[in-house]
Amino acid sequence: MNHFFNNLFFTYLPHIAMTLFWFGVITRIVKTRRSIQAESSQFLKKGGQRVGGNLFHYGIILVFIGHFTGLFTPPDLYHIVMSTGTKKVLAVAMGSVFGTAALTGIIILLYRRISFTRLRKNSTPQDLLLLLLLLVEMGLGMISIFTTAGASVENYAALGEWAQKIVTFQPNAGDVIAGHSLTYKLHIIIGLFIFMIFPYTKLMHMWVAPLAYFVRSSRQLIRRGFRSV
Repeated sequence: MNHFFNNLFFTYLPHIAMTLFWFGVITRIVKTRRSIQAESSQFLKKGGQRVGGNLFHYGIILVFIGHFTGLFTPPDLYHIVMSTGTKKVLAVAMGSVFGTAALTGIIILLYRRISFTRLRKNSTPQDLLLLLLLLVEMGLGMISIFTTAGASVENYAALGEWAQKIVTFQPNAGDVIAGHSLTYKLHIIIGLFIFMIFPYTKLMHMWVAPLAYFVRSSRQLIRRGFRSV
């Protein structure tokens, strides 16, 4: 990847993506908060919803927490308790477990969405596109785990250096990962694209009540005002 495109995707695009993300999140919460929801498809087809949904939500939330702490914790801080090599091993192990859970969940949800006629007919193009994007992103993430496991500690540490240069607005951030594999780069680009569209999709409901997935009951909730017939 030449210098121009490397800078475009890994120095400037992260700032564009985060600007669109925060603009979308704030405007949706302020202007259209009542529209933030993920319509349940359980009444159309119960099979797979609970297992796939739980695997995806628990997995993706924990993967995000791992990405955030792993990329943005300064070396001087985590070196108090562990070396970079230990951090790499921990990232590979935890990423494998939670990434597999999230990937399995999204496969179940996508299969369920396209294999049952009634559910497929009630799905929008946005529903299918979002599931496909998440599937590709998590697939690349799992491949990246194997790449990280076989890469040097310096190669792994460079990802955190890149992320910290982005948040501190360093003009040469993209140069840090210029030599990294295409898998890493595609994973980052698709992830940034998901961030850009996040506020305008069903994923937005995870921002409003993320803790609900750790404490929610398995029972289906029915809104007040409706009565059985």
